Amino acid sequence: MEKRNVRVKHIKGNSVSFSSIFSIGDTATAGPKSNVIAVQKEGAIFTKKDDVEFTNYRLFNQAVKWPKNGKHVKQQINHHTNNINVHHASFIGVETSSIFQVGSIGNISTEARIKHFRILHDEDRNAAQST
Repeated sequence: MEKRNVRVKHIKGNSVSFSSIFSIGDTATAGPKSNVIAVQKEGAIFTKKDDVEFTNYRLFNQAVKWPKNGKHVKQQINHHTNNINVHHASFIGVETSSIFQVGSIGNISTEARIKHFRILHDEDRNAAQST
């Protein structure tokens, strides 16, 4: 990987979270990984019975099935200058194993596994209790 200078005048961002990377400059290897269980509950009162564990869901334990290597692409890159110039860049969010990179990156492998639950009130039960 040919190294270059990075000149950034202005970057505006709102958030970088959950195993994400904001990088200015060259990076040899990056591998952010996130495991997330998100629980959204109507009424927002959580009790011990709402606790969830990663081990209870196969999603977090199974091996990743990466795509098989495709055909090799021969490429030739000619950098006409040793500088990467960024005048202005903006982002709202870099989220869950994502990368905002200004510069070169040699090897990247990211992984995000997310299990999302919504716990809603039972309307029949609520109607019976209100009468």
